[in-house]
Amino acid sequence: MRNWWNEARGGAEHFQAVRGALPEGRIRQFFYGASLPFHIARTTLADAPTRARYLRVTCLQTAFLVALTGLWAANNFQEETAAKAKRAEQVSRALSPEAEARLEQRARELEAALGAKGPQGTASGDTPSVSDAVSALVEEAVNAAKEDGVAPDEAASAAGDAAEEAADRAGAAEAAKASDEEEDGEALGQQVSATVRAAIQQAIRGTPQAPKEKGPAIQKEPQKKGFNIDKPELRQGVFFLGSWEFWVLFFTSLSAVQWLVVALSRDFHTVMSREASLATGIAPEDPEIAPRVRLNIPWIKAKLRRRWRAFVLFALGFPAVALITAPVCWSDVLFTTLSTAWGFWWLVVFSAAKSERAWVSPVSRPPWFLRGWAAMARVLPFLRWGPFRWYEGLLTRRTEDIASPIASVERQPWAFSGLALSRFVGSLPPFRCFTRPFMSVAAAHLHSLDPQQPSKNAAPPAHDVGD
Repeated sequence: MRNWWNEARGGAEHFQAVRGALPEGRIRQFFYGASLPFHIARTTLADAPTRARYLRVTCLQTAFLVALTGLWAANNFQEETAAKAKRAEQVSRALSPEAEARLEQRARELEAALGAKGPQGTASGDTPSVSDAVSALVEEAVNAAKEDGVAPDEAASAAGDAAEEAADRAGAAEAAKASDEEEDGEALGQQVSATVRAAIQQAIRGTPQAPKEKGPAIQKEPQKKGFNIDKPELRQGVFFLGSWEFWVLFFTSLSAVQWLVVALSRDFHTVMSREASLATGIAPEDPEIAPRVRLNIPWIKAKLRRRWRAFVLFALGFPAVALITAPVCWSDVLFTTLSTAWGFWWLVVFSAAKSERAWVSPVSRPPWFLRGWAAMARVLPFLRWGPFRWYEGLLTRRTEDIASPIASVERQPWAFSGLALSRFVGSLPPFRCFTRPFMSVAAAHLHSLDPQQPSKNAAPPAHDVGD
């Protein structure tokens, strides 16, 4: 373990110790590639004026990102409030007058029990009188759901609202005696309401009541069947994380907003990339420009074409993965593992393609997956027949225009894998605003260390050909 740590540390510190050469060993090369963007950032930002411009640009980008996300969250909150009001209106129509009267009677009993407790700071709901009143309210709501045909959620909402109003009235009575306890009364109302709602849901569904002892302060929301967007919330002093669907939707929305912010201000990142190249001793790939906020339509079209190309290349791997996993009946674990590895491979390739140097890298042989297919076809001749031959030809044609970045990655797989990992982590909101200017420069540094450099007579790549 200590030896592994020394290897990782040696790779991470190699850029500052030795310039112009890759470290020896796979682990060292991986951590060299992973740490390279941060070393470039450190060297670039050592200059005070450059550092000031960088902080100004990235902080403004992050501020806009947070502001747009805040607007999205506020709009979501308003929609949720309107939905709750609509549900409350439906509840009032769904409950029969008799059921409403019985719930109101139980709520008055709960109010009397809470009022008899004394100061609000001690009304925790664990005394017999309060417990009996809450139990009676729960039982009445369960009866309304089971016997009167009221929807369980509606019964729980009605009883919870009644409990909260009762607790608020009890709190108001106490506040008349002690005005400094108004916040305690409101908190008590929410606490009793949450207790009633949870107890009703458990009673209706026939699930056992949760133990009274307090659990962890942060808990995972029980996953329901189907697609559920359960937001994080605080209930009875416990923070529930919400459903995984919510977090996928949240980070997807945040990434879309981040992409929009970067697209409008990418000129400033271009300037920072040029300054990073000059600061670290590599020829800049970007021309000198006057940055401004703008919507660059040609760049957006090119980005969308590249994203589509990446998706097609990723999707083309699934037939081969299915063929490989067929002998084990398409094992879910094996299929998922191979698909993830295939996706990460293309992430590595397109991380290398961030630099224009990748597109003039010498190509000496087909990509590894085409070589592997040819080797399998020598053992299994049917792979050269009919649809298999067509599939091989399609994969060959689709990878012809990206053969140079693939060849460069195959010569330095570990260094580019480390860079791809840093790029993936750095693409998460809001990190992309801070890391994006240095990724293409890091890729250019790795290409400059490629043992096979393009010939001096090779035509230079067109500007902005890189990904």
